[in-house]
Amino acid sequence: MGKALRLLAAIAAVCILAVLTQAQTQTSKATSYKEKVLYAFTGGSDGWLPGPIVQNANGNFYGTTAFGGNMSGKCGSAYVYDGCGVAFEVSAAGKFRVLHTFDFSDGANPIISAQDSDGNLYGTTVWGGNTACQDGGCGVIFKLTTAGDLTQLYSFTGGSDGANPNGVIRDSEGNFYGTTGGSNTGYGQAFELTASGTLKVLYSFTSLKKGIIPNGVIRDSKGNLYGPTFQGGTYDAGTVFKLDTSGKETVLYSFKGKSDGDLPETSLIMDKEGNLYGTTSQGGYEKGNCDLPDSPVGCGTVFKIDTAGTFSVLVKFNSADGNDPGQLTEDAHGTIYGAARFGGTGCCGVVYKLNASGKEVVLYNFKAQSGGRWPVQVVEDPKGNLYGTAIIGGDLSCPWNSGAGCGVVFELTP
Repeated sequence: MGKALRLLAAIAAVCILAVLTQAQTQTSKATSYKEKVLYAFTGGSDGWLPGPIVQNANGNFYGTTAFGGNMSGKCGSAYVYDGCGVAFEVSAAGKFRVLHTFDFSDGANPIISAQDSDGNLYGTTVWGGNTACQDGGCGVIFKLTTAGDLTQLYSFTGGSDGANPNGVIRDSEGNFYGTTGGSNTGYGQAFELTASGTLKVLYSFTSLKKGIIPNGVIRDSKGNLYGPTFQGGTYDAGTVFKLDTSGKETVLYSFKGKSDGDLPETSLIMDKEGNLYGTTSQGGYEKGNCDLPDSPVGCGTVFKIDTAGTFSVLVKFNSADGNDPGQLTEDAHGTIYGAARFGGTGCCGVVYKLNASGKEVVLYNFKAQSGGRWPVQVVEDPKGNLYGTAIIGGDLSCPWNSGAGCGVVFELTP
């Protein structure tokens, strides 16, 4: 098992102790949802460690795995795992197929984050691409058709353009916007890639006080960009920032690392009124009742902030109702859904929603290894069913994770 997975396993073990020693203080009793595993990854040519999924107009779901795929050898000089990841399609009935197998020259560790009206998919890879870059690649932006044809739109060099992109969004004119995690010239960049393939750096994150290591952006109707930084700010606990169309950055909020949250590591969402919502991976309870070695001030938060910087905490996780929340999503009716990787009554993660007053309602607690553990994110279909991935669990014969499973695609039916 790799270092990252060993660390996650250790955190999960502590999480079990935390749940057993805490009073059950969930905001709302869990609603009855039934889980069905649509696909369990085997860790071979189908990949392992799945990321978020998107639903296409054809009703099928599309996503990626971080590893697996081409099992002929290592994925670049910096990796110890076979395979650079795959892009896959899975139907609501569970029919699965691999769309594309990454081979490092076209990227490694992919994520799909956008699509167009024709059903084409767009995303980024953390590594791979430009072989002149560090360890043979700094990541790419790609286009993928539902037929499996991949086009590399841009390959990062690791210089002023940045390295290690973490997703893109697409506007109606075909331009892309996103952020990189770093480079040899700073601690991340916000960029625009035009429809013609020209990349422009909109802002370089070089000041610790203003925030470093951005985690994606969203765009309002005026062209302003908003996003979080994982670290930096006044208290070095992360920030929420705004970039206007001229590239001027404004720090809307600096996390204190206490009851307001600490270390936001996923991008934001915006409601119809222009309010922003996001999560922090730690913080929330100042007494440290999450009892995690790396989280002395809690299990994370869900927060709301408007574009003027007015900030409020909606949820403070306490391990019994979730721990380490991830990316939020919003359905067509304005309901916000999320998944917390750890915590819950089974200590394997939860899926939740925010009710009309912004309070958490736990919808499902993951318990069994075969049903998946450590959910990433969920999306809702028009019928009210929820779909998502869990990064481990499922097929326990998976060769990469010591009997813990290679991850699943799941359906939750109310």
